[in-house]
Amino acid sequence: MMRNTPVRFAFLLSLMPLAFGCGADTDQTAGPGPNTLDAGGADGAADVDPGGADAALDAGTVEPGDDAGGLDNKDAAAPVDAGVADVPPTTCSDDKACDDGLACTVDTCTMPGEVCVWTLKSDTCLVAGVCRSQGAAAPDDDCQICDAKADAKGWTVATDGAACDDGKTCTVDGACKSGVCEGTPLVCGDDDPCTADVCTPGKGCQYPPGPTLSCNDNDKCTDKDACHKGKCIGQLVDCDDGNGCTVDACTLAVGCTHTDNEAACSDGDACTADDACAAGKCIAGDKANCDDGNACTIDLCNKLAGCAHLPTQSPCCTGKVSICDDGDPCTTDLCDPKTSGCSQENNTAACDDGNACTSKDACKAGKCAGKAIGCDDGSPCTSDACDKAKGCVHGSAAEGQPCDDGNPCTKADACTGGACVGSGKCACTPSFSKLASKLVTMQLGTSGKPGQGLNLDQDIKTCAPKNNCSDGIDNALAAVASFANKSLQEAVDKGSILMLVEFKDFKQGPIELAIHQGELSPDNAKCDVQKKTCKWLADPSLVDALTCKPKAAMAGTLVGSKLVAGGKGTTFPFNLPLSEGADLKLTLYDLRIEGTLKVAGGAVQKLDAILGGAVPKTELLAAIDALPEDGLPFPKATIKSLLDAMVAKDIDTNGDGVKNASSIALVVSGIAAQIVGVGK
Repeated sequence: MMRNTPVRFAFLLSLMPLAFGCGADTDQTAGPGPNTLDAGGADGAADVDPGGADAALDAGTVEPGDDAGGLDNKDAAAPVDAGVADVPPTTCSDDKACDDGLACTVDTCTMPGEVCVWTLKSDTCLVAGVCRSQGAAAPDDDCQICDAKADAKGWTVATDGAACDDGKTCTVDGACKSGVCEGTPLVCGDDDPCTADVCTPGKGCQYPPGPTLSCNDNDKCTDKDACHKGKCIGQLVDCDDGNGCTVDACTLAVGCTHTDNEAACSDGDACTADDACAAGKCIAGDKANCDDGNACTIDLCNKLAGCAHLPTQSPCCTGKVSICDDGDPCTTDLCDPKTSGCSQENNTAACDDGNACTSKDACKAGKCAGKAIGCDDGSPCTSDACDKAKGCVHGSAAEGQPCDDGNPCTKADACTGGACVGSGKCACTPSFSKLASKLVTMQLGTSGKPGQGLNLDQDIKTCAPKNNCSDGIDNALAAVASFANKSLQEAVDKGSILMLVEFKDFKQGPIELAIHQGELSPDNAKCDVQKKTCKWLADPSLVDALTCKPKAAMAGTLVGSKLVAGGKGTTFPFNLPLSEGADLKLTLYDLRIEGTLKVAGGAVQKLDAILGGAVPKTELLAAIDALPEDGLPFPKATIKSLLDAMVAKDIDTNGDGVKNASSIALVVSGIAAQIVGVGK
């Protein structure tokens, strides 16, 4: 038998696109020579067609000339494409010479004629020259699969109901139907009545704020819950039961509670004294003593008016005055009603001897006298004396002489101007809680409505600004929010406003807070202050140098995640930026904070709150006068005129009943922070 010259591997690769029907035209022309392709077996290569023309196809073989991996050798001798030369069978010497590089074919060199035959493995498909395993889906269509039994050379439509992915973010549970993947619309829901549940193509479920609806914040210490900007916000309930004999409080799970106390009270009867609470009720004390010691009065008691002293009808009296009154508090004046005769007896009544240098004055042997008071003030730097008209007086003494001011942190103590004065300060080291929050967003509330301010004066009947407020919310400075908020947030982002909230003695119930200004600790100078948990140094001007206690400290309560703290008496310095380089330097009075906390991993991971206070109107206008002329959005006179007209005085910070200040509310959020010391 004549042997054909073995075909080189590179030549085999050049024939494979024709063998598997890749569609590329191969313009190879018949001619003489050992590698010349010659239709019909030229150059001694006999046509090989073992088993008949269709035997290879039926057996699942892939032979030279197959357009899709199934034509036999006889077909290979025919033209592959119009205008393309005939391709002869691939001759070989062994199986290695037939390697087509495909893992899904069995490559063999067969007899007679030693020609290559490629046979597909069972449960595999060869589609467009790529091997696919049984059940594998098409790259871009889950509903077209490899089913070797149905069609080993192409894709087969998947059975209806087969799972698939239609590639859409807003559908789930895709299933094939007639060769097309159809998904079920995704139902979005976060169980929050304050959000709209929508699905956005390419993004999936989204929960933007929904329309304003009633809701339930699951806090029994609030009522009138309503959605605001996607959050359920309630107003604090008034737990005052009007009973002075109970302590009124509120807990998240229970709501209002009323605990009996033992405080002093009034039973409404002016004829009892020393009334006290017991078992939640006011219990009457002893009967009031209405005896005025005047024989010329009849002593009575009225439940509403209390003691009354009416003149008696007696020959010894003129109205309520005895005719025998000698004006001496140390005698008891006696009168005989039959004769109108007078007599006096010494008494031991309390009296006033008119001497400021005595105390506990009392009558004795008909004279008023008291015990001498002590005027020693314990200071080596004063001379102590007593003036009968003024009482104790302390003059300056021992000027420059050494003394002890009682402060172990000072040195060289000496008498100066009647006081012992030392030099130096206490070098105490403040300690800080591990729990703190750095404010990363800050905006002036845009109205006097829930979610934008606080009921600062705790009066539900008043609110500000008058034309845009409700529910007792106070935020008079909402009028400047429109042109201050951009600069305010930029100042926070850039770090020119760095506010920290420290949570001391963190626990449920009573809690202590402190507000600090701060700066980054040098050991994390490059920390991302708006995103990372950074280490901070507190501003020393807000820490008492002698006690090391924070100046802006606030007492409050934590119930569940709800925080309320501060109020009357708390102050805090605050810069309100109006524009680049123009900050209103203000002091916030009666500082108060209300919000929610999220604690995890030993840190306050999230703080959402409203920080409220009041700014005296005179200080507000003075702060405007202190601004530089350059860089302001309007002339200073215009700003003052606008504020005077738009910002009302709605808060009394002096306690004199006169409203002297304007309320302000800052809507803030914070992330975890650590205060590690005090700055310079």
